[in-house]
Formats: sequence, C-alpha cells, structure tokens
Amino acid sequence: MRYLVLNRTPLTTGLRFPDWIGTEDEAVLLTDTAAVSTDPRERTAQLAGYVHVEFIDDFHFNPLVESLALAMHRRSAFDRVLALSEFDILRAARLRELFGAPGQDVACATAFRDKLEMKRILSGAGVPLARYAPVSNLADLVGFVESNGYPIVVKPRRGGGSMDVHVLRGEQDIDPLLASHRDLGTDDGAQLIAEQYIEHELLHVDGIVLGGEIRLLWASTQGDSTCLDIKEGHALHSCLMDPEDELLAPAQELTRRALAALPTPDTSIFHAEIFLTGDGRMVFNEVASRMGGGMIEDVLKLGFGVFLPEVMVRFLSGHQPLDVPAAPLRIAGLSLFPPRPGTLVEIPEECPIPGITQYRRYAEPGTELALAKLSVEKIGAVLATGDSRKEVEAALLDAQAWFERSTVIRPTGEPDLAP
Repeated sequence: MRYLVLNRTPLTTGLRFPDWIGTEDEAVLLTDTAAVSTDPRERTAQLAGYVHVEFIDDFHFNPLVESLALAMHRRSAFDRVLALSEFDILRAARLRELFGAPGQDVACATAFRDKLEMKRILSGAGVPLARYAPVSNLADLVGFVESNGYPIVVKPRRGGGSMDVHVLRGEQDIDPLLASHRDLGTDDGAQLIAEQYIEHELLHVDGIVLGGEIRLLWASTQGDSTCLDIKEGHALHSCLMDPEDELLAPAQELTRRALAALPTPDTSIFHAEIFLTGDGRMVFNEVASRMGGGMIEDVLKLGFGVFLPEVMVRFLSGHQPLDVPAAPLRIAGLSLFPPRPGTLVEIPEECPIPGITQYRRYAEPGTELALAKLSVEKIGAVLATGDSRKEVEAALLDAQAWFERSTVIRPTGEPDLAP
C-alpha cells in the first residue's frame, strides 16, 4: 500500500506516520515547508521513514499541493490519502476522488466542513440547534437580526479555531463586520453563517470511530472559559468529565445523534461542541471530523493513554488496533494562556504547581505580542492530571494565577524602564 500524507503542522516527534503505517507499506509526505525544522538533526528525525518528501511554501492557499499530489499519483498510484488538519479535510477528499481511493469523499467532507450544510442536515434530523441562516450580503444579515434580535454570531461557514468569529450585540457592530468582509457587497456574496447567540458553558465531546463502531466518546467542559474569551486575552481551560458526572451521558447521546445524522466516515476522529444553557438544556453547535485543537489531543492521551491519530492510522493500515479504554484512566485537563498586546518582558521557564504534568512556553522575552486571532493561540500552556475534575481544575486555576504573577508584559507604548 502507498499512502500520501498531507501535513501543515509541525512534525513533532509524536507525529510519526511511517511508524504507524509500518515498513511493509510506503509513506509519501507532502508538507508545508514551515512544518519541518531547519535544524539538520531534527529535520532528519522528522523525515525518517518516508520514501519521498515534497515541500510546499504557502501550503494553505497553494493549489500546487493538489497539482503536485496528482502528478505523483500518476507516476506511482496512491492507495490512501491521510490528513489531520481541519483545513485539509476537503483537499484530501478531492484527491481521494481524483485517485479513486477509499475514505471520506467530498460530500461527506462538506457535511462536516461547511457549517451551513451541517446544520441543515442536523436540523432535518431533529438535533437541537441555535437558530441560524446563511449570510451572503447585508440584506441577509439585517433579515436575520429582524427575525431573531441581538446578540448574534456571524462566522465563516468553513472556518476553524474561532477565526473571524464576530459577536454582534447591536447595530454598532455591523459596520466593523462589513469592513472586514467586503465580499458581503459582491454579487457572489460572502460564505458566512449567522446564529443566535446563546449564553452557555461549552462542552466538547471527542472520540474515534473505527470500522463503523464508536470506540471512544467522552465529554469535557470548558467551565467558565470560552474559545472567544482567549481572543480577548483571557485564559482558556478544559477538563475531562468524571465518569459519574450527570452531564456526561446526555452529552454523549446528543453527539451520537449528530454523528448518526451526518455521513460519518467508517473510520474517523471527531470533535463536537455542545452549548449547555443556563437552564440546563443542551444545544448542539457543530462537529468536525478531526482531532480537537488547542492541546486537546494531549489531554486525551494523558486521560486515555492513546494518541487518536495513531489509533486511526494503524487501523487504516490494517494493523491490530490499539486498545482504547471506554473511560479515562485518569482525569486530565489543560489551560492555555493567550498573549496580550505589548512586549513580553518575562515568562517563566518551569512550573512549580503540584498536579501540573507539563508546562510549555511558546514565546521568548522581547517578543512583540498582540491579541490572539485564533482560539488556540498561546504564549504558555499547562496540562494537569488527577483523580477528579475538581482536583484537576484546582491545579489549573493555581497554575493560571502563578503564570499571571510570573509573566510580565509591558503594554504597547509604555517606556522600557530597564537599566
């Protein structure tokens, strides 16, 4: 078997497609140039095991990714296409159809990638949703506001990471949206969706389907933090639910209903989001056929002892599937510490807080910072484990307080008083 791997994220030591596929098959890598280290030793380790590697600059917008993949396929056919990123789901599906390869096709990928198509399917199946409508122009936007009132959320139909998400709380918020989306004034129109804004606690449900069977399905909560808060400079938390949590089973069941309504691939990782309202209702938001971002993969690995991309690729390549526990072996959680505008003066190197399994920093002193544009942007992050959600969340809050005490950001425009 010959596998094409599409990659845009840093090829860390844990992302080892050749090892998962096995030496009896071939792995070809088509990667963003920026995803590979410039250090010769690290670069050699990252690329080891691939029979061929091609590098592409400007990977996200470059149509040469598909052109080069097709040229390679014509020389030596690919049997499967592997892609883990949200932004490569449709690209990989198009290539599978060109190659005649099995796996998620374009119709299936569109149902997961296009929020409007997804919500139409889910609505038809009776899955509870916030009110929504497509927005191509100003008239669409005004009509939705007149029908539903403020506040509303407007976002790209095929976005990700809370990128370009706007919360409109009144007419004063319309002009900034129009300024950032000039396509709202074109004949072709914008590819946006408007939704009723719901005050909520965000739950996310992560798991994997292998051979048509859901093998892992578990919910986490972000508590009082949201993906939009991080774009305002506030920390984001997430923690696996305890097995006895009364919200766990309803969240799992709602996710099952959504996956059953959608054309879910026989083998796929998924990441779903659910709004828990103040009166205890669960409203389904969306689901993606990929791993959750923002270190959710690390939390699942700590909690369940398996790395879901490895589980999926080993299964697809015909190896004995890794054992996936039905419930977490331990409770795990994360906190992401986002940037704030200014110059980073000090940032700690190590975290002394009990219960913190790992601390990572993503910026160095002297870096000029701005507010995050994505819900996964961070200058620091921690992972925690414990026997219960209460224990883990306490460690995460202690770590946040420690990080805020230990990190110094000089606001933009403030003079440097260092000698």
